[in-house]
This record gives sequence, structure tokens and C-alpha cells, in this order.
Amino acid sequence: MLCRRSWEPLRGRLDERVIADQTPTADEVAAWLTGGFEVFTATLDGELVGVIRTSFPTGTCFADRLAVAPERAADGIGRALAEHAIARARRAGVTKVWVQAPSKLEELLQLYRSLGFRESAHLRAHEWDEDVTLLELHL
Repeated sequence: MLCRRSWEPLRGRLDERVIADQTPTADEVAAWLTGGFEVFTATLDGELVGVIRTSFPTGTCFADRLAVAPERAADGIGRALAEHAIARARRAGVTKVWVQAPSKLEELLQLYRSLGFRESAHLRAHEWDEDVTLLELHL
């Protein structure tokens, strides 16, 4: 599955619990689709190369589960998916988009910052034993 391939190169950089949490089973993905989440995908030549999940709690948008095929990591797919999620949030009329990322993933944090997100909080995710950065984008 794409999420597993996407997070596999991060073994050794991140706690195994982060990787396990970010690599959902097929049943979990099916539950997303019936549980109020919107999932956007990117394909190239018929191959799934990227995915992002969004939800819309209480007048905001939360975008997470961004995953890109490792061999396509430098192709702008993650940026395009994040931009699509932001555009969807604008169409929904929400006032903020929230994302979070393990603080060690500076390349992911830089992507979000380049899209206009600003750091809102630094948290300790005890279930992952990792620091997490929460970012927000005012629309």
C-alpha cells in the first residue's frame, strides 16, 4: 500500500509507533470513506502516487495522512495534494486549515510553511514518543 511505502524510508528516524499509525489497513481506509473523511488521491500513468485525508470538524479543516510514493517525493505531488485540500477547505467556507507533523520531518514542515501555514503549537505525542508541530493556515 502507498502509505506503507511512503513511511518505510523513515524507519530509524521516527518512532515505530508513528509509522504504524500512519500506515492504515485497508479496513481503516474503508472506514474513513464511510466515516466523514474525504480522501484525495494523485495518480500518474494509472498508478497511485499520493494521498491526503481531510475532515471538517467545527468550521475548520484538518488535513492529515499525506503520503507520496518515495520515488515521486521530489515531483511536487505532496504540494499539489496539500493545495487541493486547501482549495477544498475554501470551497467548504471554513476559516482555518490545520495540519500536524512529527517535528523531525523538517521537509514536511517546510512544505506546509511554503503554503502559508504558521506554527501554532509544539506538542509531545506520548503515544508516539515524538514531538509534533501543529500548524494552521487562516483562510
